[in-house]
Amino acid sequence: MSKWKKFKKYLIPDLSKDEDFFSLGSWGENSKEERSENETLTSMPKVDNLIKDYGFLSSDLKTNINWFKNHFSIPKNTGVIIREITIGQLAIKGAILYVDGQVNWEHLNQTVLTPLMTMDEQIDQISADLLKEQILTKGQTSKKEKLGQIVNDILMGSAAVLAEGLNVSIIVEVKGWEKRSIENPKTEVVIRGSQEAFTEDIQTNLSMIRRRLRTPDLMIELGSVGNLSRTDIAIVYLKSIANSDLVGEVRKRIATIDYDYIGDSGMIEQLIEDHPNAIYPSILSTERPDRVSAQLADGYVSIIVNNSPFALIVPAQFFVFLQTAEDSYLRWPYSSFLRIVRIVGYFLSLYLPAVYVAIANYHQEMIPTTLILAIAATRETVPLPVAAETVMLECMFELIREAGVRIPSVIGPTIGIVGALILGQAAVQANLVSPIVVIITAITALASYSIPNYNMQFATRILRFVYLIAASILGLVGIVLVWITLISFRVSSRTFGVPVLSQKALDRKSEDKVIRKAIKKQKYRPLSIRPKLRKKIQDKR
Repeated sequence: MSKWKKFKKYLIPDLSKDEDFFSLGSWGENSKEERSENETLTSMPKVDNLIKDYGFLSSDLKTNINWFKNHFSIPKNTGVIIREITIGQLAIKGAILYVDGQVNWEHLNQTVLTPLMTMDEQIDQISADLLKEQILTKGQTSKKEKLGQIVNDILMGSAAVLAEGLNVSIIVEVKGWEKRSIENPKTEVVIRGSQEAFTEDIQTNLSMIRRRLRTPDLMIELGSVGNLSRTDIAIVYLKSIANSDLVGEVRKRIATIDYDYIGDSGMIEQLIEDHPNAIYPSILSTERPDRVSAQLADGYVSIIVNNSPFALIVPAQFFVFLQTAEDSYLRWPYSSFLRIVRIVGYFLSLYLPAVYVAIANYHQEMIPTTLILAIAATRETVPLPVAAETVMLECMFELIREAGVRIPSVIGPTIGIVGALILGQAAVQANLVSPIVVIITAITALASYSIPNYNMQFATRILRFVYLIAASILGLVGIVLVWITLISFRVSSRTFGVPVLSQKALDRKSEDKVIRKAIKKQKYRPLSIRPKLRKKIQDKR
């Protein structure tokens, strides 16, 4: 064995045999029996746990109607409809309760109103089983007797059927609110690949994942979060691939959420992440069902939230934020080239302004004489220091970028381009900034747009000012000190028990690194998340 191979052996050990190196957070401290017990005790939060107990239905119809009117503040509250009817030839008094706009009226008429009002069967008395099994047979039905559960079903878009003499309500599924159709992705545009994006309806989103993963191993655990919103949430994973401890940790964190209103997956992300105060994101959000499906096939876990067009993927290591779904659809030379471009863009966006300020202020000897004379000539009439004009231009560009987002989409791009050109040119002519700083700011802005993830863009935009301040005070020494501080935190950080920087560099069998190899050579899933099934290509012998 050569000296290099011996050195490499110690420098990059074979971690595929080290079961304790990537211990999943606190799970590594427990025995297998304790892990199994914890997983059994932890379950997805159910909507029944969020419902208040108001008691049970009465057998007197008038008493029940009065209770619902008082509970929903009728007639002041005009959203809840209580329609009193006569059931069949027996002329039994009944009532149907539903929320206007939450039900499909045609479905309600066909499955509930018409069967009840035209019932011609000769019976002595009405019962819940008769309504459920013989009359209301065209839709999905269930029996509920608790007032709190009935109220929740009504608010969720179902219709509740009450009848005189019955202390049980028949709940009929007639949901039919308006929802957005499937459209093209807005934030993760690709040239080659699927052109479908998630919508705000959780069932539509789950169906798009099911179409891509047609296997009985696809597990979807449904629950509800939010004491007031009672938002539907789903944990999605492949039971034959995903690590059981990882799934249990995701389930446990969601189960411990105690918050009144959950309106989007972004709120879930903030409530379950490991380091809420960290600059860098630790959970990947995506609007593409094909990317979610690909990550699930690798052993990751996804979280789908109702009313949100973005899915969450955990755990998300650092390098995942610089990749796109299109990387797998392109030939390996093309995708490797694009990954290198993104990494270069990331470093330019983060360090270029700070390095310029540090060199111009403290390390002029690093600049060639011709170039430094040219820079000095352009700065001869500029009254501001280098750091001040750089920070001013960066702040100006951040204002233009935010204004371009908030202005109506028709004129937003125009305002951004015209504003940047006019303000930049006017600032140079007024001798407020030098042309070299305008060029550096423009290059930095273009480089930041090469970062595919929106949250990672925010991280670089904030840290750019941190590096600028450090460079203006200590020069390159300040940049290095800030870098050491941040990299030390990143190296010691974990997301859902998985080291943040462990995804590619320490996995010797991974062929999907910065330079991605041909797809037929990518035989192994990421080691860091400990999938149950490591190999992607199975022997069929």
